[in-house]
Amino acid sequence: MGALVVDDDDFTRVLLVRTLESAQFGDVNQASDAASAMRLADIERPTLAIVDLDLGPGPNGIDLAHGLRRLIPTIAIIILSSYQDPRLVGSTRPMPLGAIYVSKRSVGDTRVLEEAVAEVMAAPLAERASPAPAASGDRRLSDNQVEIMRLVAEGYSNAEIARRRSLTEPAVAKAVARLVKQLGLVAGEHDNVRVLITQAYYELIGSSRVRRD
Repeated sequence: MGALVVDDDDFTRVLLVRTLESAQFGDVNQASDAASAMRLADIERPTLAIVDLDLGPGPNGIDLAHGLRRLIPTIAIIILSSYQDPRLVGSTRPMPLGAIYVSKRSVGDTRVLEEAVAEVMAAPLAERASPAPAASGDRRLSDNQVEIMRLVAEGYSNAEIARRRSLTEPAVAKAVARLVKQLGLVAGEHDNVRVLITQAYYELIGSSRVRRD
């Protein structure tokens, strides 16, 4: 059996490779981006792929997972994520059937990764190759709300969000107001609503970094 590890963070990628090698998984290849991963997969034909959800600019981990599944229909897939909802990284696509999430913060515990590998490898081959189910994640927020939340957190103005989403500025303003209510945010007299939304976004993706304009 062979494995493919895909992560743009060198430390995490090396940690995962060493964990798999210590578990005597077999040949373990690694890549830092989706294009390199697809080339390696086409050559090596791995039975397992461990893919980070956020691969930086370009295709994300879910996009790559679907590409790998098309190339190798029975490949087992683990997606590493600090995000509670894949839409927070800009993806509305569901995971391939049989793929599982593992918290990126837990990969330092080799038992967690080994158990995840055992679970995903135990899934019937037919299930891994079946069409994907409905999108996972917290469905309290619509896809549009998640995208607006992400754009607010990245520092874009209502005017720029309106341009990117093909909306009017008043529509964006109303969407932001609904988002505040949906998230249960309480703005005090001196609170900046956009900062509160940004804080909520980074809490959801497992980061303490907050941009302030």
